[in-house]
Amino acid sequence: MPKIKDITCQKILNSRGDWTIETKVVLDDGSEGIQAIPDGASKGENEAIYIPVDKAVDIVSSAIRDVLEGENPYEQAAIDRVLIEMDGTPNKKHLGGNSILSVSLATAKASAKSQGLELYEYLAWLFSHKRAVSTSLKFPTPIFNILNGGLHAHNNLSFQEFMVIPSAKMTFDKGLELGVKVYHNLKDDLIKDGCDVDVGDEGGFAPNGFTIAKALRYISSAASRSFKLGDQVFIGLDVAAGSFYKKGIYQILEDGLVLEDEELERMYVGILSNYPLIYIEDPFYEGNVQSWQEFTRKLGSKLMIVADDLVVTNPKFLKNVVNRKLANAVIVKPNQVGTLTETFEFIRDAQDAGMKIIVSHRSGETGEDTFIADLAVAVGADFIKSGAPVRGERVVKYNRLLQIYNEKGK
Repeated sequence: MPKIKDITCQKILNSRGDWTIETKVVLDDGSEGIQAIPDGASKGENEAIYIPVDKAVDIVSSAIRDVLEGENPYEQAAIDRVLIEMDGTPNKKHLGGNSILSVSLATAKASAKSQGLELYEYLAWLFSHKRAVSTSLKFPTPIFNILNGGLHAHNNLSFQEFMVIPSAKMTFDKGLELGVKVYHNLKDDLIKDGCDVDVGDEGGFAPNGFTIAKALRYISSAASRSFKLGDQVFIGLDVAAGSFYKKGIYQILEDGLVLEDEELERMYVGILSNYPLIYIEDPFYEGNVQSWQEFTRKLGSKLMIVADDLVVTNPKFLKNVVNRKLANAVIVKPNQVGTLTETFEFIRDAQDAGMKIIVSHRSGETGEDTFIADLAVAVGADFIKSGAPVRGERVVKYNRLLQIYNEKGK
């Protein structure tokens, strides 16, 4: 049985030009696992704390290394428990969620290599104690953020993500082709109408002077030019309502609107009546749980009401959402909670509650990191969000899924 021989950490740049960390776990059989850590611009209030990078490098390379050296890397739950207990805080503020996660995921990668397994195969075994075989693989439907606003852009568009979603009946490769085609259709339309085609953090276009209605018209037109709306392709929104919630009201400045929760709900109902909307993420500020509950009660049978800031991939917060029926789908971002074991627990609990699972990237990613692609396959996620089908740090996830699909999924 191999042991952890060494753990090292360095700082590297992410897709926004900010510093993040990359950790290497080396086993005494020569196997290595390397993991970089993403960072989000739009964060829930209860996410694991992202400590300064230089401090994280020091903690991983000294305190964590000293404690884990000689430990059995195959015992993922035990490794993660040591990290959680070392930190001793609910939000990982002592060691840092970024420090802890880098070690947790790098250990899993090293263990997969040590056992001669693909990462998704090893993660599937950790998750369900079942071997991942081609006949049982479930590939996530890709969700493409093709028009950016909110904290992912600088265009004064309040809603954060305007997305197109292929029909779940499509195979993964056909769904990816759909996203690419619609993205290019949108680019052509924007250029034709004299709009700028600069992109936001996640690769979606971020034109200036758009309203919510205008954004919806453009992506619907781009999608319907090549595919049948409401049959082959659907619309999704990540509202990230907390980002424009000020002093108890929602300020949608591009439309000159100041709305309370009930008025914002009516806006969503209007969008639903005019577009094939099947997905709405963070429709209200995370503290306004009554609005979440009422909205899910009224519209939960018609669309996915997706909790991100409300749950932050944390089993503790998920319990309240399930018990009070505040949403019917959840975002999974491992760096919100800090360890692979806690991420698995969250996914299992959400699946047991009948919720849809959406594995997601962050706005600040690195060009080499494909962990969430393997994770999505390993846990049988329903969807994956990796941004637009452009920019290296976004397409590397789609390409990894395509690689697995071409090798095993067909």
